[in-house]
Amino acid sequence: MTLERIGGVLLVAGGAAILLAFGLGSAALAVGAIALVGLGAATLAMAGPWPLGGRLARAGLGLSAIGLAGFTVSGLAIDDLHPSSPLVGLALIVAVLVSIVATGVGGLLIAASAVRTIWGVRRTSEISPGERELAQSGPDDVGQVSGRRVRRIRRGVVALLAAVTLVGLTGYTAYVGAIGSDQLIHPSGNPDCRTPLVRYGWTYAAVNYDIADDAVLQGQNADMEHCASQGSTAGSEVVTADGIPIAGWYVPAADGAGPTGPTVVLVHGWDANKSEALKYAVPLHATFNVVVFDERDGGRSGQADSTFGLREKLDVEAIIDWLERTKHPAHIAVMGNSMGGGSAALATVGDARIEALILDSTHAHVSNILDRRLEVDAGHPSLPGTPAILAGIWVRTGLDLMEADPIGAIPALGRRPLLLIHGAADVHDLPALSVDANYRAAQDSGVPVELHMCPGATHGKVIDTCPTEWGQWIVGFLDRVFQMPS
Repeated sequence: MTLERIGGVLLVAGGAAILLAFGLGSAALAVGAIALVGLGAATLAMAGPWPLGGRLARAGLGLSAIGLAGFTVSGLAIDDLHPSSPLVGLALIVAVLVSIVATGVGGLLIAASAVRTIWGVRRTSEISPGERELAQSGPDDVGQVSGRRVRRIRRGVVALLAAVTLVGLTGYTAYVGAIGSDQLIHPSGNPDCRTPLVRYGWTYAAVNYDIADDAVLQGQNADMEHCASQGSTAGSEVVTADGIPIAGWYVPAADGAGPTGPTVVLVHGWDANKSEALKYAVPLHATFNVVVFDERDGGRSGQADSTFGLREKLDVEAIIDWLERTKHPAHIAVMGNSMGGGSAALATVGDARIEALILDSTHAHVSNILDRRLEVDAGHPSLPGTPAILAGIWVRTGLDLMEADPIGAIPALGRRPLLLIHGAADVHDLPALSVDANYRAAQDSGVPVELHMCPGATHGKVIDTCPTEWGQWIVGFLDRVFQMPS
């Protein structure tokens, strides 16, 4: 098949894909269609009896084609296959980065060739001796030379437009990857600084900071839901394995069970803190001791990149160590919401002291929730966005966030029971792609599992939409696990 036919096929395929993208409302398909059109135009510009630019243009076309194909294959593998092997995940991320660079460089080479061709045709000195002889032979030959020059200019312009499309697509992908990865690992933070006493009138103990600073915060902030700061940073009593100080609260059970009584550790979600997570303690407070803490880069805990549970599991481990060292509880369970569910799951599989795990509004795969955040919140297509963001995070932190997938941790729970709670109206963690997948993974692995859905609840809002049911689900589950007296 000639280059001209290949170019025609790419243009037709790209045009059809654009129509299909509009029909389906798929932004990701539209991005791929634009790339096909760009490749097709570049191919046609280099086809025919007056090919554009020679080796330079063909090298650019080859690089762009390899780059687009590599990105598409690796991006779809990340999004649909969800590799469980760290080596495969790393290889896909590297492939994404190399593909982005190849597409951009290829587009620049095509652009350089196009500009050189257009500029060369415009200069009289660029006309070959053979063309000069034809121009001197007669009017018909002059028209022939002129027509050839026009065709070359036209091809150059088409190639230049195709190059702009390819470079623009590369720039957009790099932009989404850079901005998205920065926003993900550096959340803005929740301004809520209400304490258990302020919010619910509960007595509590400060973990790893001076409790007197809470009174200072209260005096400085008339509205403690929107505090100007979170107060002093955590001390040295609770520090993670990688050196991050962690702060929290210990809220004793209202029934006076004492420090050895059953205790539940609450793990907040992305861009939240211990004050926001206090609402989950309401149905537990009567009979369970509760520990709620700030994960890294949140509240009073130390600053560090947010990694969707991959390093936050160390925060959970540090709190469990403190709890065992100071309180000696008879039973420990961990409840995580959203990203906190990922942290909780990863910590639980490596810590036999945790007897039960509760996941609320928790994803199965990090890539899935990135897809939905891009499409629902930001209005960007998940392809090329999600692979670009994952690659950007790897460049910034050296971490592959696909290793933080909670679904990969669930089989390692063994016989420790799992409770799954989710909102039926969650558009960020679609039930079919998150809680249903986690439930199947537990069943397939022989993990004792319960599933409860709250009709009408959106992401992270199950306890707000179904407060009575949420309390009944979690308290009933824990009573059965810990064999609490009724």
